[in-house]
Amino acid sequence: MSETANFLGYESATIEKSLFTIIPAPCEDGVTYLDGQAAAPRAIIDASTQIESYDEETGIDLITKDAIHCLSPEAAPQGRGMDEWITTNVNKAIDAVSVPIILGGDGTISKAAIKALAEQSAKGNQELSILHIDAHADLNLAESGENNLTTMRQVLEMGLKVSLCQIGVRSLSRSAFDLIADEDQGIDCFFMSDLRHSTDDDWQDDIVSALSSPVYISIDLSAFDPSLVPNVGNPEPGGFTWNQITRLLKKIACHRRIAAIDIVELCPREGDIVSDYTAARLVYKAMNYICSGGKMLPKTDAE
Repeated sequence: MSETANFLGYESATIEKSLFTIIPAPCEDGVTYLDGQAAAPRAIIDASTQIESYDEETGIDLITKDAIHCLSPEAAPQGRGMDEWITTNVNKAIDAVSVPIILGGDGTISKAAIKALAEQSAKGNQELSILHIDAHADLNLAESGENNLTTMRQVLEMGLKVSLCQIGVRSLSRSAFDLIADEDQGIDCFFMSDLRHSTDDDWQDDIVSALSSPVYISIDLSAFDPSLVPNVGNPEPGGFTWNQITRLLKKIACHRRIAAIDIVELCPREGDIVSDYTAARLVYKAMNYICSGGKMLPKTDAE
């Protein structure tokens, strides 16, 4: 793997010019099953160099817009410094009116990014909507350990001004189910078993209605069916298709302002790049949808 390649293989734009800032977070401190997530940011960036940059669906070529600022995974710290790295770079991106795209790493990296976005949103008296796309609820009791299956519960316990919507959940603990069932918590959870009995348009419209701007989207790649993305930390059968997730992202981008996205739980495996490339393609698709959706903050605000 290269230690110099930037996203799509082109020279990184300055953060002042960029529409998007890619923030690698090579962390796997919260792993509960399969490991290797620390290698994911570099694997995603390397796989992205094989993407042809013109998006036929949106008619956008982000390379021509000098749109992507990409930090090096090799510059990221290890251990305790990771939260500060994420927070600092998310805030820099927000100040530059550049949408942060955080590449995990395991699911614990979402906490620092969500906290930074929620605090920035609160300054404008806005609540941050969190869309958590995952096979797992990640709402286990925090006493069970600081791992990727407790992340969203820890986010809710931070006292931030946020709302939580979850989709694709098909594996959870009883304590997580009880938290979702508690109406006082205000958690909107769309279980995969319920979505199977509804058309894509119906459940996707319901999800958009459950969100308000700005939206933070956290995508655990286990949300996809493992036949599409097999190399993840906690694979779970019965997941989403590519078209279901990309159509949802497009619909959200057309109706809500997406303030940031994270992609977590990729476990690269030597000689098997399908999952790496799919993750990279998902990142680039999301960028194009955000650009075409018409809800981005004007870049001139940063100048």
